[in-house]
Parts: sequence; structure tokens; C-alpha cells
Amino acid sequence: MNLKHYKLQQLNTDEYALVLYLDDQLTEFANELGTEVQAQQSIHLTAIKIIKEKYPAMKVTAIKVIVGGLLATSIPLLDNKHSASAQTNEPNGQATDSSAVHYIVAPGDTLWTIARKFGTTIDYIKRGNNLTSDILHVNQQLIIPIAFHKVEVGDYLSVLARDYKTTISAIREANGLTNDSVRLGQTLIIPAIVSVSKSQPTQVILPAQQSKTYTVVSGDSLSVIAKKFGITTESLRSANNLTSDIIRVGQTLTIPGSVNSPSEQSTDLNYTVVSGDSLSVIAKRFGTTTEALRTSNNLSSDVLQIGQRLVVPTGNSTISAPTPVPLQPTTYTVISGDSLSVIAKRFNITTDSLRSANNLRTDVLQIGQTLTIPSSGTTTTPTTPAPTVSSYTVISGDSLSVIAKRFNTTADALRSANSLRSDVLQIGQVLTIPSGSTGTSQPTPTQIVQEERKTFTYRVVAGDSLSVIANRFGVTVTAIRSANNLKSDMLQVGQALTIPDGINAPAQTAANTITYITHTVKSGDNLWDLSIRYGIPQTELLRANNLTTRSTLSIGQKLTIPVHNIAVKPVVSAKHGELLDWWTEAQYVFPIGKEATVTDMKTGKSFKIKRTIGANHADAETLTTRDSNIAKEIWGGFSWTPRAVIVEVDGRKLAASMSFMPHDVQYITNNGITGHFDVYFSNSTRHVDGKADPKHQAQVEIAAGLR
Repeated sequence: MNLKHYKLQQLNTDEYALVLYLDDQLTEFANELGTEVQAQQSIHLTAIKIIKEKYPAMKVTAIKVIVGGLLATSIPLLDNKHSASAQTNEPNGQATDSSAVHYIVAPGDTLWTIARKFGTTIDYIKRGNNLTSDILHVNQQLIIPIAFHKVEVGDYLSVLARDYKTTISAIREANGLTNDSVRLGQTLIIPAIVSVSKSQPTQVILPAQQSKTYTVVSGDSLSVIAKKFGITTESLRSANNLTSDIIRVGQTLTIPGSVNSPSEQSTDLNYTVVSGDSLSVIAKRFGTTTEALRTSNNLSSDVLQIGQRLVVPTGNSTISAPTPVPLQPTTYTVISGDSLSVIAKRFNITTDSLRSANNLRTDVLQIGQTLTIPSSGTTTTPTTPAPTVSSYTVISGDSLSVIAKRFNTTADALRSANSLRSDVLQIGQVLTIPSGSTGTSQPTPTQIVQEERKTFTYRVVAGDSLSVIANRFGVTVTAIRSANNLKSDMLQVGQALTIPDGINAPAQTAANTITYITHTVKSGDNLWDLSIRYGIPQTELLRANNLTTRSTLSIGQKLTIPVHNIAVKPVVSAKHGELLDWWTEAQYVFPIGKEATVTDMKTGKSFKIKRTIGANHADAETLTTRDSNIAKEIWGGFSWTPRAVIVEVDGRKLAASMSFMPHDVQYITNNGITGHFDVYFSNSTRHVDGKADPKHQAQVEIAAGLR
């Protein structure tokens, strides 16, 4: 290996990568980097030696190898000890034991139920396991992909594990990797972590095969019957020589390999909590006790969450079906995950009657499609539950009134249940929802609440993934990818996504608007002073009136003045600021001549400034010597180092970055400094070259809570 030179590259505030530049002629060696362990070990040992000798105090977490001007490979260094064994450690204290990435198919499992359980898609599971059909077998092992990631520059396993909230060993196991090396353009399976014990998963032992018969009743379909008996629809078709999925009430079917009848279940059941449920309601529905439910699920309280999965201990007791009541004709709007059989089961009707009532020629449904539910069906009326509570996590656009309306309660009830002293909410804040506080009963299944669907913009927050967002808004991951032209499933906090035809749209922040007023030129007016007076750039004033810098003004002349009304944006938390674009927003909120209070994010110290000049970013000066001294304490004197700050202007807190190195022109005197300093906002650029400053932008994002 012929090393030409090397350098240190900053990855974030405290992590660095060692970049090694190899001889351009070593193309063969470059090819070996992705496949040969010996080649990687040579690189690794060389890097460790350089770090020990040249950068012993730096936190170097990656090695990047450049050959011929191209990145040949990235190798993670996952601890601060400079040893060759560093590469085997998991990031963030994760265990090095092989992560459980295989799911064992159980009786009754289908691709749809597994995909729904892990928040992924059927297509992902089939692609990740090379399945050519939807047929599953009991005890079959499946990898559950939550994403497929195409490796780009800077991607290595530790970064992917961090970004997707998984482990390095899980990614290795899912992709059959023997080491941590990856190639540019390589597609990796990002697997879900399957929660199992460290021991080998217990195989499902099937009882001796025997056949039973079953008589079709109203509401049955092949998929419903197959799920009752823990078999597949394919085996049910085969055992009965069926050429289609159409069955008739009263028809007798042979159940292959079945042991338990649907009315005599002797094993525990899985149940997913829905709106209106409580432990007492579920216990009564399944003929068990609340104490048995608590014990089986290790519950420390009676609080349930919608979507929570519970084990229902049925023992040898017979589960009696709730008494059916007549269902009047109604309509239903199709949501993600629906099929004719699922909807038919929900309303205790047959798929045939559903097809007939809607003149359907195929079983293909579209999200948002409205179906007529025929009156011949029956549904069950749940017992009115006792007042229960659930939790809700605040998202962008939420307010107490919005949340209260969504959960059919009141803002006062929410304040009381959460001991709130004000109506200010923070994104990510968890609220207790007192679902029974208003005394309104939960709607029965005959009262279908149709949620409005519309296309809207959503901004990504910490913890989001495409599957999480798709489930929240009732759309598919594919629809989000298509609407946003996404080439991978990687998301960035703060990234704006278009949600096509979704539900549960957050309240949209008011849009920025521009209005216009007229100024009549008076004696002494000039273009520069007018631009300062009205808080707009001089270039914008010229453009609005078809003028140039050489134009002269006449007394009585009418000028059009643009007035920018910048909407308030949601913030991540009370300590963070609004993320405003400099060119379209921030320069109008913080115009030349405006005073503001700057608060340093780390120390909490504050001082006063005034924007005195600046076009590509804000050039500002301290108001007094006291303000300058506070700034010196924060920066340790004069410094070009950018720091995350909050700039408070007219009661609005803006995310910004500031350095404290006075230079060039000065407008305020006797303030303890000579010159002005720089304040950057989102997308601000340098005056010298008109380019963004990555260090300042990183600090702006910290101030906005995006890092």
C-alpha cells in the first residue's frame, strides 16, 4: 500500500474521519478493499498508527480511503481506543451479540399481519426473503426489512445502524456480511429487530394432522376461516377443490390439519386494542377477568393505548360471540390495509354481498374509495366502557383545541388531566387523553366516522420513518416515496414531505404573504433610507418600482412598497427557535435597524445587538460595552467560532448562529468593539463568495432543535 498523504475531516461537532489518499495506480488494491479482509486490516493498522502519533486527542470514528480521486471504501472506527479490535464494537454501547432479525412464522400468520405488526410492507418482506408467493409455512424464518438502503458516500454500518435505530450486527446478519465493509451503490436490507430471548427461538410444534369440517356462516370468507383455524387460504382451497374464493352460507368445508374448532380455542389469543377498549370491556368480551389480562401481559396499570397488542388468556373456556344487532345500510371509506375480506369481517357480511352492493368486478380497492355496506349484515355493539385514558404524542400543528376535537373531549379536560398551566405545547410532548371525561360514549361500529382526506405537507421530526409516517396519515410508504421522488428511505429531521391524500392532517401553519402599500416621496427621501424604513432590501424596492441605483426620485412620486408578513413556524421545544429561511423570511423579521436579544444556547447568557448592515447574512453590533463584555465571556474573547444562538425579535425566537469577531465597518460607537460581527440564519451565505457556511448552518440547526 502506497500512502500519498492524509488529512482529518470533521463529521460533526466532536467526531472526525481520517481520509487516506492512496497511489492513483493502486486500482487493484482499491478493488480488494471491499472484499479482502487483509487489505482492510492493512488500511486499519496504518490509520491507527497515524491517529496515535498525529491525532491522539481527537475522536476519530471513521476511515475514508480515496483512490484516483474517488472514495474506494469507508471503514468505521467505533471506539476511542486505537486498537485493531475497535472495528468489532457496536456503536452507542450496543451489544455485540448477533441481533435477532429472524421472525418465526406462527399459526395464523399472513404476510399482511406480519407487515402490519412491524410497520413495514408486504413487498418489502417478499423482496427481503426472495418470496415468489404469499404462502407462508409455520416455523418459516423471515427477515423483516423496514427499509432498503443504497450505500452512498459516507455511509458505513455504524451510521446506518444509528440512523435506522438498529444494530450493526443486525444489518450484518440480514445481509450475510462477514465484515463491516460496504460498497458504493450496494443495496442493504435494514431489518427490524425481532424481540426474542437470547436462546434459540422455540419451534412451533404442530399436533398430529387431522381434518375437520366447518359450516359456513354469515360473515365468513376463506381468509377469515383460515385465520380461525391457523391455516392458509391456499390449503383451504386445495382441501375443498375450490376454483374461486366464493363460498355460501351453509356450505360445508373440510378443514385440513386442524385441531381446534373456532368455538373451542384452548390456546391464548392475541388482541389489538381499538378505540373505546378498556381491560374490563376486553375481559367481558372474551369471558376472562381483568386480573388475568393484567397477569398475562405484565401490566402495571389499567391504561391502554390504541394499537397495543394484548395476550388474551382463554384457557379451555368457550368464547361466546357478542349478540348481533341489525346493521342499517351505511357507507365506509377504504383506508390503508383494507381488503374486501377485512371489511366484510368487520361488518359481519360476506365478500359476495359487499361486491354485489357496490357492483364490483374485481377485489381491487383504492384508499379513499367509498363502499356501501349492505343492511343484511350484522355487527356487534360493544359494552359502553368505563372512562379510560390513553396517551398522545404532540406533532407539528397541534394545539389543545385540535387534540380535544380529535379525541372528542374538551381543552379544559386536557388541561386538567395533564396539569397544564398554559396552552403552549411542545412537539414530542406526551399528553394523557381522558377519553371518558366528557361522558360521550364511544361510537358503535354502525357509526362510521369518515376522516377527511387531503394532500398536505409534513415536516419530519425525531423518531420518524416512512412506515411510521405512512401509518400516522393512513397512506402507503410507496405513495410517500412517489409523491416526494425519494430514492431511499433515509429521512432528515426537518425535511418537508408531501403526504398525498392522507388523513389526520396537522393544522397547517399560516402561509407567508406579501401585501403592498404606497409611499409618496417627500423632500429628503432617498432609496436607501426608504428601504431601511420599510425593512426590505434596497434591491427589492428598486425591482418593485422598475428603478435602478441611478434612478432619481421626485417629490410626489408614488412608490410601491412590498410588506412581507412572515408566518410563525412551530418549534421543536420552548428552548429552541423558529427555523426561518434568510432570503424569504428571516431578513424581513430581523431587518436593518432592528434591535434584538441574543441568547447563547449552551450558557444561557444574553446580550443586546442591532442589525446595522448585511445582505447575505445579518451584520450586527452590540448596543453597549456591557453587551460586548457578556459576548466576550461567552466566546472567550473575540472569535470566528460559530455558536448556536436564539435571536429574539419582537417576541419571536429565531434559530441562528453567531461568531464574535468584530471587523470592517462600524455604525455604533462606544460599545467596546470596533466593527461588526456575523449572524447567520438558515441558508444565509458568506459575503466573500456567496456560498453557504457549513459550520454556521450546523449551529443554526442545533438552535432549531434539528441536531
